[in-house]
Amino acid sequence: MEIWYFVTLIGTPEIWLILTGVLVILYLYLRKRVHPRKKVLIKRVLIIFITSLWLTAGVTFALKYAIPVKRPCTPCAENQSNCNPYCPDDNAFPSGHSAIIFSVFTSMFLVFRKNKFLFLFVIPLLVALSRYMLVVHYPVDILAGSLIGIVIPFIVLKVYEKKI
Repeated sequence: MEIWYFVTLIGTPEIWLILTGVLVILYLYLRKRVHPRKKVLIKRVLIIFITSLWLTAGVTFALKYAIPVKRPCTPCAENQSNCNPYCPDDNAFPSGHSAIIFSVFTSMFLVFRKNKFLFLFVIPLLVALSRYMLVVHYPVDILAGSLIGIVIPFIVLKVYEKKI
């Protein structure tokens, strides 16, 4: 169970959303030191990555609050036995971890368009599997979150390419 907990941490939405702020600050700090051709690529990466991530988070959490699906686990309260220490007390549908981690990897794949990086999708697959192995989501929650995380970056990229 412990290994799955560490795998699931890779997809923690709050970490990725905070990272977007760090990336923007870093970009603003370094933008005058970057070659103009690289600046265009970095700007494209940031726009697609950050927009996709925040839209994915927004859609996922809106659905989570709109569709009250209870988790397959029991959260732990004080002095409670027969509970799951990994079980959050919010709704299950869709999986936020799955949505966010698939959004991250799909965004990066779409921006760099390198098929040799496809093997890296094993990471979001493991994070999605960890949500099932920790008994905090039903398979449909994980599938829905994964699809949201894959589809939104495609939409963001199409909108971005039409704006250029």
